[in-house]
Amino acid sequence: MIGKFIERYSSFVTHRPFIVLVVVVLITIFAIQMAGTIQTKKTEQKDFLPQDVGAISTLFAVEDEFGSTNIVHLVIEREPRYTGSDEVSDVRDPRVILYMNQLSDLALHTQDVLEVTSPASVLKSINDGRIPQSRRDIQELTYKNGLLDSYISKDYALALVRIKTTDDVDLENLELELDKIITQVPKPPGIKTSLGGSVMESRVMEKTIGPDMAKTSLYSLIGILAIILLVFRSIKYGFTPMTTIIFGSIWAMGYVGFIGMGMTSQTSGVLSMIMGIGIDFGIQVVTRYRLELPGKSPEEAMAVSLNNVIIPMSTTTLASLIGFGAMSLGKLTFLADMGTMMGYGVVASMLAAITIVPALIVIFDKIDLKTMFKNLLSRLEV
Repeated sequence: MIGKFIERYSSFVTHRPFIVLVVVVLITIFAIQMAGTIQTKKTEQKDFLPQDVGAISTLFAVEDEFGSTNIVHLVIEREPRYTGSDEVSDVRDPRVILYMNQLSDLALHTQDVLEVTSPASVLKSINDGRIPQSRRDIQELTYKNGLLDSYISKDYALALVRIKTTDDVDLENLELELDKIITQVPKPPGIKTSLGGSVMESRVMEKTIGPDMAKTSLYSLIGILAIILLVFRSIKYGFTPMTTIIFGSIWAMGYVGFIGMGMTSQTSGVLSMIMGIGIDFGIQVVTRYRLELPGKSPEEAMAVSLNNVIIPMSTTTLASLIGFGAMSLGKLTFLADMGTMMGYGVVASMLAAITIVPALIVIFDKIDLKTMFKNLLSRLEV
């Protein structure tokens, strides 16, 4: 029964290649739209561990009851440019303390910010709500009270403004607002201010996932193409297997977007892995077709090829799915997401290999491309 179904499918693909091509294009357009909806998600250390671990389940229970917070830092650094100038040489300078107080007041009114603490707030708390006006007073309070040790470095070259935010903070909006505050508040001479903290690290990861995926995917594509062209020594038979990983990757990412799975920094390299595994399916189809082609028409050769490769390819796909599925049995949850995405990619690549690849090969081999190209050039010359 399976053999008859494969024969009917092979006959349909080889004798109706344009219909297959149209269906593939429509599916691909939808997949591209869905892939555009993929969101990058921030990850924390706790996201890598299962909830049934005692410490993690307790943490989740506390967060559900009392909420959780994140910490963002405004880092104020001493950065003098000119010797002998009035630039800041010590972050305990009253100008720097007043500057940090301004930053704190503005940051406190930013959305999703719960609390802001800084050397200025500590000094006010131990000085009757007032900021000392002289460096000597600030230095005396610093020596007397150890509270400032967690805000000012021992060499007095760096100070921190700690901003506590809600757990569901909008990182993009927070970054924009804090950057705006840093830009608008006048800085004392010789001071540099920048953003830091684990929350901002997550934001950097989110912004680099897309470019990194594009870069690694491009390098993978170029490397695979170079090897295939070297092996097949044919542009037509070299480029055709590439459609397997091109369409397969698009379909896989489209499905990821369709189900709302999202991408993280840990799963951003999956696309390159999918390409490395999926190209094998296209190579199998093209190689078998070239062996069957002598003495047969393109339709006959491709039908025989599909009849002989679909079952082995299906077996390989099934074995890969079992292997990737096993990744979800471990304790590390991000491995399960990686295995799931790679499973989608392998299935999509296999489907691309038995649809778009045979359709394109039959179309190209039925059309005399050299003659068509020559006719086109002769018409242009006339």
